[in-house]
Amino acid sequence: MRIGIDAHMLEDHSGGNERFYKNILQHMNLPKDCTAYLFVQPGTDTEQYRDRFEIIELQSRGAARRYLKELPKLCRALDLDVLHTQYFLPFRCGCRTVCTIHDICFEHNASWFSAKDYVFQKLLIPRSARHADHIITVSEYSRQDIADTYGVSPEKISVIYDAVDDSFLQAQDQEISESAVREKFGIGDVPYILSVGNLNPRKNNGRLIRAFHLMKERWGGSEKLVIAGKKDYRADELLKEAGNDVLFTGFVDDKELIQLYRGAAAFAYPSLYEGFGIPPLEAMACGTPTAVSDRTSLPEVVGDAGLYFDPEDEESIAQCLHLLMTDKELVASLISKGNQRIRAFDWNRSSAEMMEVYYENTFS
Repeated sequence: MRIGIDAHMLEDHSGGNERFYKNILQHMNLPKDCTAYLFVQPGTDTEQYRDRFEIIELQSRGAARRYLKELPKLCRALDLDVLHTQYFLPFRCGCRTVCTIHDICFEHNASWFSAKDYVFQKLLIPRSARHADHIITVSEYSRQDIADTYGVSPEKISVIYDAVDDSFLQAQDQEISESAVREKFGIGDVPYILSVGNLNPRKNNGRLIRAFHLMKERWGGSEKLVIAGKKDYRADELLKEAGNDVLFTGFVDDKELIQLYRGAAAFAYPSLYEGFGIPPLEAMACGTPTAVSDRTSLPEVVGDAGLYFDPEDEESIAQCLHLLMTDKELVASLISKGNQRIRAFDWNRSSAEMMEVYYENTFS
């Protein structure tokens, strides 16, 4: 079996999409009868993959040229049995195709995207869903959403869950200290609530900020709110309303992120739409009590290990934040449940399930 995997997203800091592929590939064991090629952007650090994969650097950085010309050409030149892509498919590649579609949030709210990105996704992702030989997604919620929206059979869609990177587990020693991270981002010695995600409107940080201010107005306290993630092109308005007790770190690497999780008094994830949602699991792995939105895939992922709020109700968010900051018995229970919950997700199992999809689509 000869597999080609479009791994152009490695090291692109795209959040959950990159984490999914990075961890699947790191944990993937290839059988002897399998040759697998990774298609990566020039300059990508591929040292950890070279013992199992053939590395091919892509010539084109743009998506249009990659899917229209380069990937079809590679499929033919390498005589691939299966090509695995993310979201988009080449128009003609001459082999079986597997496509990962993490979610289809653009179908639910166009305002979360630039006009260019929305049109690109609206034109091409429905085609990918209908023409791929098999679809991979990351939750039962997304599986049903894709099936219902595009009229494809749920049997054509496999759910392969995300999980937590080993480095986030509490027992792991870290190279950087919590105090160094607090100093770098100007947090100081006060308690803080952490949220992780880019500043796109879908992440709902505006309501989180207002709920945080509401909590402090009603109950007082010296807490800060720390939001870690890349700035979206529409972030300026959000930055203006934040105030001095809300800190934006921008993108942080995993070493810093782990210490941000570990040092936080609580973690909040107010997203309006998620295909999976890795950050709540990362928070649990670091021993941080968690409150999340009650929408889309998040109840499926978090289970009984977190508090839930209505992400469109600032009062509901504020109440949950206050409970996490004051109810010690509740916090202890959530930490214990979180430690159990993360064990339901495992990258080794997910990687093995991915390999099963490749085999089924080669020999079916």
